Amino acid sequence: MRHTIPTARTGRITVAHSLLATTRFLFRFRSVKRTIRRLNNGSRVLIRGWHMGGVFLPLLLVALAGCGSLRRPGENAEASWYPEQLLTLEERQQEAVIKLTRVQEFLRRESLSGVLIGTVRNFAWVTAGGDNHIVIASEKGAVLLFIRDDGQKFVIASYSDAARVMNEDLRGMGYQLREIAWYGDRAEPGQMTATLQELTGGRPFASDTRYPGSHMVDDELATLRVPLTETEIRKYRWLGRRCAEAVDSVCRKIRPGMTERGVEALVCDALMRHAIRPAVLLIAADERILNYRHAPPSDTKKIEKYAMVNICASRWGLVIAMTRSVHFGPMPEDLEKKLHAAARVNAGFWARTVPGAGAGAILQGAIEDYAAAGYPGEWERHHQGGAIGYQERDWVAVPGATQKVQANQAFAWNPAIQAVKVEDTILLAGDQLEILSEIRGWPVVESKALGRIYRSPGILVR
Repeated sequence: MRHTIPTARTGRITVAHSLLATTRFLFRFRSVKRTIRRLNNGSRVLIRGWHMGGVFLPLLLVALAGCGSLRRPGENAEASWYPEQLLTLEERQQEAVIKLTRVQEFLRRESLSGVLIGTVRNFAWVTAGGDNHIVIASEKGAVLLFIRDDGQKFVIASYSDAARVMNEDLRGMGYQLREIAWYGDRAEPGQMTATLQELTGGRPFASDTRYPGSHMVDDELATLRVPLTETEIRKYRWLGRRCAEAVDSVCRKIRPGMTERGVEALVCDALMRHAIRPAVLLIAADERILNYRHAPPSDTKKIEKYAMVNICASRWGLVIAMTRSVHFGPMPEDLEKKLHAAARVNAGFWARTVPGAGAGAILQGAIEDYAAAGYPGEWERHHQGGAIGYQERDWVAVPGATQKVQANQAFAWNPAIQAVKVEDTILLAGDQLEILSEIRGWPVVESKALGRIYRSPGILVR
């Protein structure tokens, strides 16, 4: 993790800059009775009857160092939109240009005037990390985008959301605002229609939300989200590390006697402190792990010997999926056997995830691995995962599936055998696999597949 002091590039004043400015100030005003000086952001510092002495210098330094909102002319607050200087505003803009180019090329191929984007996932993708959600559980956001084939970009929003999204999510991103009443077509028929007529010029258009009169293109937009850009990969690595840290910290806090609901609260807290929003959160213990493949936390079940934490969590639209389990006391032999079998299947999934591989062929290899490990038929009791990115799964591998693996694409395979699940998010960076959700210091199970050794997450025994 990089610990950095915000710099002028992120729209803030550095400590070094503060020291230089203070030194010049002191030399210029050695004895001040009353001085009003304008700082760059227009605020005023009032100094009364002070002589430049021992106490004034440190006080002024502290004041200047704390002025995180001060900006030089021309600097942008949006540049610090990402944590730890993960991306600059310029890098975010460049990522958005790549997405815009893909969309424009698609629109021209299909002879469409533009596309109306309303889903949270596509909004986040095309804006390089923006967020249009209000209702957490809804796939549709409160703000729409319209992107034209000529490259012009528009925000369609009600007064409730327009100022916020333009000032916070899309400032500096080149969007034009078209504001509509919150009651829209419900009370004034034709308001949205008139806006779209203006933007399309009456030509055919598409949408990702089945908007009346549009061509539905959600599946087509999903194909445009691959491959990941360099800045998306940078964000994905950050997200993977934070999710891994959150799950690791919770798994090491779990104690017998805690309720599943209590563990859920710990996971939510650990994630949302980093603005990471859980989309899937399954917590199960003991017999509930044995009996159910999908187990949301119960209110009353208390952990005795065994607990499983499964998350899909997102920020900037990107999603990390991972599962970890904790066992108190020695692991039963049967559980350990299932773990090694699931890890063997997982190794096969990873080994077959190479550019150009077909989803159906990858799944067929896993089916054979289940049988070879002594658990035929287990693959039918739970989906086995697939590609991941701006959805919990962009696609799930099914028998005969034709989707192809691409370089710079993420995957989350999740082989499962009763009471055991192995799941991590991996990135196919070029032709090399990288585990985005790896927890350092977590026990691993080594398995060989197609001539290589792979390290799958094991069960933490405490």
